[in-house]
Amino acid sequence: MNGIYESNFYYKVGGGLDLSHSNYIVRLADTEIYKAIKKGEYCYVFNARQTGKSSLRIRTANRLRKEEIACVEIDLMAIVGEESNVGQIYACIVQEIASGLQLEVDCLSWWLERETLEPQERLIEFIEQVVFTKIDKNIVIFIDEVDCLRISDLSLEFFLSLIQSFYQKRENNSAYRRLTFALFGVVEISDFSHTIIGNRIELESLEFSGSLPLAEGLLEKVDRRQEVLKEIIYWTGGQPFLTQKLCQLVLTSLIKIPTGSEKEEVEKLTVSSIIENWKFHDEPKHLQIIENRLLTSKYSTYKLLSLYHKILQRGKIKAKNNLLQTELQLAGIVRKKEGKLKVYNPIYAQVFNRNWIEKVLAEKYPTRTKDHIWWVSLLLLSLATFRLLFPKLHQQLNDCGVDNYLAEQYQPARFYFQCALLLKPNYKKAHYNLGSTYEKLHQLDKAKSEYHIAIESQLSQVDNNLARLYILEKQYSEAIELLEQGFQKKNAENDPVVRYALLKNMGWALLEQERYTEAETYLREAIELMNTRAIAYKLLARLLEARGDTEEARDIWQQFRQYALNESPHEYKY
Repeated sequence: MNGIYESNFYYKVGGGLDLSHSNYIVRLADTEIYKAIKKGEYCYVFNARQTGKSSLRIRTANRLRKEEIACVEIDLMAIVGEESNVGQIYACIVQEIASGLQLEVDCLSWWLERETLEPQERLIEFIEQVVFTKIDKNIVIFIDEVDCLRISDLSLEFFLSLIQSFYQKRENNSAYRRLTFALFGVVEISDFSHTIIGNRIELESLEFSGSLPLAEGLLEKVDRRQEVLKEIIYWTGGQPFLTQKLCQLVLTSLIKIPTGSEKEEVEKLTVSSIIENWKFHDEPKHLQIIENRLLTSKYSTYKLLSLYHKILQRGKIKAKNNLLQTELQLAGIVRKKEGKLKVYNPIYAQVFNRNWIEKVLAEKYPTRTKDHIWWVSLLLLSLATFRLLFPKLHQQLNDCGVDNYLAEQYQPARFYFQCALLLKPNYKKAHYNLGSTYEKLHQLDKAKSEYHIAIESQLSQVDNNLARLYILEKQYSEAIELLEQGFQKKNAENDPVVRYALLKNMGWALLEQERYTEAETYLREAIELMNTRAIAYKLLARLLEARGDTEEARDIWQQFRQYALNESPHEYKY
């Protein structure tokens, strides 16, 4: 067959499957959540990303609407940002409820008229005085992406407690028996076991027998479509995103798969188009999201990857209700089945293999305590003798400090940088590194002092970091002067990460001075340079809101939230 086969069948790779997609695969969760909601029970679906949570929400809401049950679907990703305060979030939830139920009420006026009430009290009053009086049938409120609250001022635990309080109100107010909630997100349930009431809905992987509708799209592309689907399910383990992606890759492949070659050809396609050079092929992002979750977890990377390596090496281990196992499941890299924990699929096992684990750990934990003790012993010797015997020692000490800094071991890092400066007091690079370390230790005055000493170096990041501290102190003119100086240095042109930081901070300083046109130029250039970093989107959204461009600001906020969720918290803060 010549050329790429064109089919009317469409596999959805990434994002929720809306009602127009015929290739939605029904799982046990569909039945469980429907029955539980019909009984008036609260439900929560807390699982890894890209496992079908949003699709389940869309389908369940549609099924209930056909039975004359009022449904509201709230996607918190669309309304929550790091800048969102508690009042704004609750006000948006009220607006979403009113819109979803098609209530004729001026939500803004209603909200402002109750300024004396706390935001959560206004939400309660809206439900009791508006929703219950205008809607006389059962109501289900679906809330998706609840983990977004982690980047806002509203505590996720407090929000979940509030939702559960609605259930408890059923004892004294019968109207609440008509109200049910279903929550979706990537949430560690053990953190909130004391606040959760209701049914936990498990999202199982796709099974071959239940996934047969997906084979229909391969009808004219392969000789034995069920055999091909069986091989696809083997490689993906039934992971919904990867299953759709691999089906689509087969469908658009230049090679037709003949009888008897299913295993070989699907393997070749999987390896060449997903596993090999995976960061290039990972579009939409999937493997990168898993890696980010593992490397930016609140738990020790060493302990987390050591546990994962144990599972990878043994094939499976006994599932226990502990935090590290739960974190691996929320990352999506492992799954629990029949009381055992195993790597989710062969794709993950080959991408996140032993070499990957060793590389990550070597980069994150390059030094050990014994190195620290050794250097302490050496420094007890005469510094003068030291300089004669080891003329490059200050550089080695600085390098040890950098290793510890990257491993987030800031106290040892500070020690090494200070030792390097004992040997060479005018060593600008060590002054800069020590300043960065003081920032991590929240000693900002000391950080500024070190940056001021290092300012004469040719490192643009010195000017950038010092400027950022001035912005935090609202000394915008001084910050702009430093940033302009930073742009003149050589590595501002050669290093995209440094240039991005300079552009972002210049835009930030100009924004605070309300010089919107100039600020926008810098922020848009920063986004063009590195379009998957969240913070420049946040600043640009603020700028657009201040200028009154609310429609574009809404789109930019959406992009900020998308990228912020895939970063660790320190990456999306100023």
